[in-house]
Amino acid sequence: MAAAPAEPPAEMQKYREEWEKEFAWLHRVQDDALKAGCSACGRDFSISHGGVCDVKQHAAGEGHVRSIRIQNRRDGFLQADGSPEADETLRSSGSSLEIKVEKNDEATVEDGPGNSGKTFRFSNEPTLEDIRSLQTAFAAERGWGKYHQPRNLLLALVGEVGEVAELFQWRAEAPEGLPGWTDPDREALSDELSDVLIYLVALADKCRVDLPSAALRKMEKNRLKYPAEKVYGSSKKYTEYQE
Repeated sequence: MAAAPAEPPAEMQKYREEWEKEFAWLHRVQDDALKAGCSACGRDFSISHGGVCDVKQHAAGEGHVRSIRIQNRRDGFLQADGSPEADETLRSSGSSLEIKVEKNDEATVEDGPGNSGKTFRFSNEPTLEDIRSLQTAFAAERGWGKYHQPRNLLLALVGEVGEVAELFQWRAEAPEGLPGWTDPDREALSDELSDVLIYLVALADKCRVDLPSAALRKMEKNRLKYPAEKVYGSSKKYTEYQE
């Protein structure tokens, strides 16, 4: 049976500035009228066949809805007018996100010497995906995507690790909790560790590594490399325990 004749290609849809009145997050992609950019998600998508229907489909997507939720939470928490009140909000919160800081678990731990008597816990939010989405949008809003390639991000990450090391460089060895550190010292450490995390997440994003899943897999590999019954209390490398 002869194949049916191919349908003529539909007219290619091009970006229209008027769409931005309905979709505040939408923007034109430079040098490509067949795509639209999303400042919330930090990515571009094709509108060549569906036009505004493609825009609406993107807006209904789970990833976009999540990004908008994160952005709204961020923008609603901060006073974005550059006022002294906004600066005070940042100083008192220590974050540009509305993060609920939970009370540390008071349960003691019994897993060997060198551990503190109480468990330290991170906040439940933001997730690594939240951080990835916020950083992607941050870079997209500034047109920095072309600079944030794997090699650039790796070198930036190494540089930030060096800045963390600099904070410890001329100090005596400090126990857990860093007793004796001043509030400005702790703030500086918080900033530098945050930069390390942000660049690490951005690098994983550009390399398409699902960091949370990869970390779980790696911990399982480490568990097999270092069986507790063999390595307890020892710092030897795993190769010294292999039979």
